[in-house]
Amino acid sequence: MVTCKQCDGECCKYVTVSFAEPEDKEDWDEIKWWLMHKNVKVYKDTEGDWIVEFSTPCKNLGEDNKCQIYETRPQVCRDHSMDDCDANDGDYADILFEKPEEVDEYLKKNPITED
Repeated sequence: MVTCKQCDGECCKYVTVSFAEPEDKEDWDEIKWWLMHKNVKVYKDTEGDWIVEFSTPCKNLGEDNKCQIYETRPQVCRDHSMDDCDANDGDYADILFEKPEEVDEYLKKNPITED
């Protein structure tokens, strides 16, 4: 298992935000819009949660990929466990979109059913 001391600060190089499962054309259109921006991914994780990920490093990540404010880092950083570490976690997504075209391809195979 990779420890924090062995890691290159992978968990400090992005921000994720969960959102409600897409249900209609407008929701899927918004996902496509997100993907039109640089350094953005959208995925459904292995626990079934929908996530938008922004690849952007923490301002406090040093050139050595170590936290420069380790002693005063936020609680969310303190709570991040090695089990959740990208280097230790393996597959994280059941569905992954990196380009808007991938959403269109997905919807061709999985049409929207509006009630």
